[in-house]
Amino acid sequence: MKKKKNDGKMAIRNNSILSAFKKKLRTVKKPEKKPKSIPKDRSKMIAIGIWSMIATLIFFAFLSVLLSINTRSVVNDIERNQVKNSKQKEEVSIVAGERFLSGFIEQYINVKNENDAIEQRHKKLMAYLAKESDELEQETLFAISGAQGDRVLNNYTLYNVKQEKEETLFQYKIEYSNIVKVKKKEHEFKKQALLNIPLKNKGDQFAVSGTPYISEIYDLKGDIVNEKEDREEYDGDQSAAIKEFLGTFFRKYAEETKDEMSYVMKKPETLNGHLVFGDVENIQIYKKGDGFEVSSIAVFKEKETNLPVKERFTLSVVKNSGQYYVNQLKHQ
Repeated sequence: MKKKKNDGKMAIRNNSILSAFKKKLRTVKKPEKKPKSIPKDRSKMIAIGIWSMIATLIFFAFLSVLLSINTRSVVNDIERNQVKNSKQKEEVSIVAGERFLSGFIEQYINVKNENDAIEQRHKKLMAYLAKESDELEQETLFAISGAQGDRVLNNYTLYNVKQEKEETLFQYKIEYSNIVKVKKKEHEFKKQALLNIPLKNKGDQFAVSGTPYISEIYDLKGDIVNEKEDREEYDGDQSAAIKEFLGTFFRKYAEETKDEMSYVMKKPETLNGHLVFGDVENIQIYKKGDGFEVSSIAVFKEKETNLPVKERFTLSVVKNSGQYYVNQLKHQ
């Protein structure tokens, strides 16, 4: 009986423990299940990055091309300037070239038909030649075997100078005489021609670069027309005053000093009494900006002989403090 009572108590006690445990379990919160994170789509970001790199590469490539073009342009400019400067340095001095050739022309044209004179002539002419590899051929350039008379230079003048690819051609108008003896009597034949002499230079040093040759004298006069701009002449209320100013101006220009001309000219110049003023002809006035462009022919005269001397002028005229003033004077 006592055992059953203890067993009952034990059961009640176990039930209460179980109830307490269940109650405790209810009070314990279950951790909330976090939703599984879905990996973000990074493909858009990667694409943006790739295109950004491509754009950057294209930009730097374009910049590199621009820099390359600019550098090439600068290099080309430098090369052109060097070539230009080189050409300017090597440009032939006409005065020096003419001085060099003066002795050559006399030796070349003058021929005295005597063995010693012919030998001396040949030797002197060879000294003017540029050196070549074929010296034997050069030796024959001035040979005059078979000559039957003399040649005498009467006069020569520089006629023209032509710049060719690798040399400069000096052209001289020459007057000379061929003298032939027939039965101990001299006969003179006067001639005129153009003597062409190719010349090379290295700085201030010169050499004849080829065989001189004779050609016909050509006319230097050309049929050249001065083109004039088709403009309407000014015929306004200042025309008469400008024409009157021209007469006063050219009278001062002929007679007064530079200091006095400074009152009517920006860059004073004057004849300073060398000629006397006569008249102004063919006056043409054009409106130009705030002033006028005036073209005219001024007539001056020699004091002693009264011979007229005409010159065309173009003046840039403005009105300054009520007075006309020459900003620029051109001799044309």
